[in-house]
Amino acid sequence: NRAAIVMAWILAMDHLFAYILAHKLTEFNAALSKDKGVKIDTVTERDHFTEIKETKFIELCRAAGVISNDVRKILEQKLGTRNSCAHPSGVTVNKSKVIDFIEDLFDNVILKFTV
Repeated sequence: NRAAIVMAWILAMDHLFAYILAHKLTEFNAALSKDKGVKIDTVTERDHFTEIKETKFIELCRAAGVISNDVRKILEQKLGTRNSCAHPSGVTVNKSKVIDFIEDLFDNVILKFTV
């Protein structure tokens, strides 16, 4: 169950990377250039996204108008769940949580932002 959540998160992030590169790179780079808390100034290729912390990436997507405030809330909530699953803890992850996690990301990220 934990692995499914981690893999679904990676899929959603990779999908957003591809969407931004294909459709919103100018807007994303404009937001990125205004943020002093990030090591890089611009993104020109997929690997550049790895230089941005996930929480910051979500903020930048919102600032750039890539995602709505509602999608930002979903991504922040799902990031917390992913963190609980990706790191050792005593948290129990039921199948119902996995289903909710995957459906939420699939419906609100993968299907919403066509590459």
